[in-house]
Amino acid sequence: MSGIYKYAKYILLLISIINLINFSPDYLEPILLYEYLIFVGFCSLLGILHDFFKPSKKTNILLLVFIIISSLVLLITSIFYKSTPSIIFSIVMFIAINYALFLEIKQKE
Repeated sequence: MSGIYKYAKYILLLISIINLINFSPDYLEPILLYEYLIFVGFCSLLGILHDFFKPSKKTNILLLVFIIISSLVLLITSIFYKSTPSIIFSIVMFIAINYALFLEIKQKE
């Protein structure tokens, strides 16, 4: 039964990506859409590595740094296009992923 839940999140992630591409709001700039897809891609890659493989600590830290950089680029682009929901989302994700990186480094010590 746990195998169904293991794959269900990837099916829901794929459905949400398709919905984001096909039914994105009119106010969402195309560059923001591409940056959201890159951000979701890095996050899903980290999830796949954790679920199916045993990545090393360096790989986890490297992927978290890439996610932080992509959320920072998303924040800068959101500020440029003055998209308030994207700004809020980017700030929350930037803080959350920084905290996850802090915990990963702290656990390493």
